Amino acid sequence: MVPITKFRRSLSDKCLFNWKFVFISAMASFCLYGNAEGNDLAKPNPADLAELSLEELMDIKVTSVSKKEQKLSQSAAAIHVITQEDIRRSGLNSIPELLRTVPGLQVAQFDANTWAITARGFNSRFASKLLVLIDGRSIYTPIFSGINWDDHDLPLEDIERIEVIRGPGGTLWGANAVNGVINIITKHTKDTQGGLVSGGAGNEENGFTTLRYGGKVNENAQYRVYGKYFDRDESVTRAGGSGNDESHSARGGFRIDWQASEKNSLMFTGDYFKGESNFRIRNQVTSLTAPFASSFNTTAEVDGAHFLAKWKRQLSANSDFALQIYYNRERRKSLFIPQLLEDTYDIDFQHRYKLNDSNNIIWGLGQRFVYDSLKSNFGFSFSPESRLNHRSSFFVQDEITLLPNLVRLTLGSKFEANSYTGFEFQPSARILWTPNESNTIWAAVSRAVRTPSRAEDSARINVTASAGPVLVTQFGANDFDSEDLLAVELGYRVQPKKNLYFDLATFAHFYENILTQEKRTPFAEATPAPAHTVVPIVLDNLGSGEIFGIELFANWNPLKWWTLKGGLTWMVNDFHLNAASTDGSLITSEDNDPSIQWQLHSHMDLPHKFELDTALYYVDDLENLNVPEYTRLDVRVGWHATDELELSLVGQNLTDPKHPEFGNSILSTGTTTQVERSVFGKITWKFGKK
Repeated sequence: MVPITKFRRSLSDKCLFNWKFVFISAMASFCLYGNAEGNDLAKPNPADLAELSLEELMDIKVTSVSKKEQKLSQSAAAIHVITQEDIRRSGLNSIPELLRTVPGLQVAQFDANTWAITARGFNSRFASKLLVLIDGRSIYTPIFSGINWDDHDLPLEDIERIEVIRGPGGTLWGANAVNGVINIITKHTKDTQGGLVSGGAGNEENGFTTLRYGGKVNENAQYRVYGKYFDRDESVTRAGGSGNDESHSARGGFRIDWQASEKNSLMFTGDYFKGESNFRIRNQVTSLTAPFASSFNTTAEVDGAHFLAKWKRQLSANSDFALQIYYNRERRKSLFIPQLLEDTYDIDFQHRYKLNDSNNIIWGLGQRFVYDSLKSNFGFSFSPESRLNHRSSFFVQDEITLLPNLVRLTLGSKFEANSYTGFEFQPSARILWTPNESNTIWAAVSRAVRTPSRAEDSARINVTASAGPVLVTQFGANDFDSEDLLAVELGYRVQPKKNLYFDLATFAHFYENILTQEKRTPFAEATPAPAHTVVPIVLDNLGSGEIFGIELFANWNPLKWWTLKGGLTWMVNDFHLNAASTDGSLITSEDNDPSIQWQLHSHMDLPHKFELDTALYYVDDLENLNVPEYTRLDVRVGWHATDELELSLVGQNLTDPKHPEFGNSILSTGTTTQVERSVFGKITWKFGKK
């Protein structure tokens, strides 16, 4: 193990794909192709998806599967799209809530401001195998391997669509795109001209509002600015007491789109947020003397900002490139972690060209640096307290037409060098067969990896303390390896009638090097005083397993004014331990994900500009987390008083007063709570559209 680790770190340090190489390659590509003639390659999606028929909705252009526009119905992956119309009619108020509507995702609310979200298993407070992006900017935190969902409360009215890939996407998106990729795409500023005021309140949503205004710099450049605020009530614990998890947050931002010339377009976006979330710490180790640990209420202060710039250039009718850079900062402070700072610097270049009638090639380079800094306390610390990590990458993918309009094969791989495990590669092969316009069959074989987080590499967490004194302590491991997935997928899409559509995906996931927590030999420690015994639990890769599943989605328009959508997911997993492992938690975690989920959505356009939208969800029990099965009903009644003014009344979780959705998991110190029944009203006013 040690020689291999040293070799990987040596390779990582040398880092053949460093930032200079990225920059030089990007500029070289511009010099080689910059003078080519051409026009626009792709047409944008229709601005108003509400006016599309079911047949047209299935042909929405998506970009997440191949990093170029292609029809959803002809994508060789299990992909689902949440459109702006879906967002509006759902009545939901946050991105995590919206993801409930995606068949195949496991979405559970941990408390009033914390979520556990994943695809195809391994759900937890920090679901480490799901990659999430906003306009191409990764919001996956490499500190704990997951998403801080409370940091990313975008104005939902500014989202054009959310593309959700269930299954690996490492070939294009890199490490940590193991079980899925969520790509949130915001609207072009030309589609958000004029003003918008949106707000509301209810028994759980104490108050929320969004202000937005879009205008023109000139005929080729548009902008928008926005501000958003929410105040959310506390939830209740399983015992019926206060969850002490109320929260509030404010954010503001901008976007500028500039068509500099016929061939060149630029986009700039940025925002800043600041908020507070209360929570209750349970049994945090605070000293080596009695009472050793305590439970108490505290407040997490969070703030951050980002800036992103993207340049697209049309080189010819068959070639284009894009260069993107962004900076992202996030900071958290609480009694659990006195202060944690994370700065990300990222540059990404990609070039697409059509080699001939049969080969469409896309390749790219990327470089990312992440600087983190932690103020430690007795319960939680990093060694060292600050660190600069990097990830360098190169990918190439060839879309090969084997039989025109019939069979298409896509081959590619991502190659990465990172600070933790050195070199990684993530190849895939996807084939698509379209025997006619109504039927599509696809299959894929892919490899993806989940690289270690900073916490898994170098954190120390004092879990429990007792007389003696004795500390039970979890340690990161600097030889912790990447978790490895080999995925086999098969899908079928069919549209037997113009008003009926089915999408079926099946998968078999085979995992190696799964995270385990291993007991090691106790040792004595003199500092801090008094002298004490440490019982170490060290992270290792002694697990393996398989997950098999079926995901079905259907869309039916029985009448012009009535749409029905539904989804069903069945999943089973089986985990194993190496003979040397002492960890029993991996086996019991088989019951951390529901075996069966289903959902049904109904959208009715009623007379006098009224709308009735209902959503019914069923989630199987999570036996290991002591979460019983539950059924959830959401109802929205909307009324377009005028073309500019919309009023709605929304009821959520109407089937019972309260229910739990998730339980405690690794790196979760708070008290788990229940999701309560809620009702709120909302008003949206648009004005001054140009």
